[in-house]
Amino acid sequence: MVQKPGDTLFGEFLIEKGLVDELAVLEALNYQREHTVPIGQIALKSRKLTVKQVFTILNTQVDNNKLFGVIAVELGYISQEDIDELLDLQSSQRPRLGEILVNMGKIDKTALEILHTDFQKRRNNF
Repeated sequence: MVQKPGDTLFGEFLIEKGLVDELAVLEALNYQREHTVPIGQIALKSRKLTVKQVFTILNTQVDNNKLFGVIAVELGYISQEDIDELLDLQSSQRPRLGEILVNMGKIDKTALEILHTDFQKRRNNF
């Protein structure tokens, strides 16, 4: 997939602006990944899947390289609409990259707000 100018990720944007280095963004992304609630856990909590179904999906993942949601839909456990809802929930609960960088002391909170506005404007122009 070819990346268009409007597809720049926020971390890349901050690196391009020279405000943080690649190592800081990688550290923040690792933190974000480690603190993102797995979709299976969200599905259990929202009662979209049972424990048995989640274990079946996870065991199936061991044998192939498919995403949790793809397997859940293929097995008929859940609809694509439900997966989309779970992914939206997961995304809304995920720590934000900019906030992580602020907490790490890599960027100022006020600067982050300004930069995020600039980033959104840049994305909307493409």
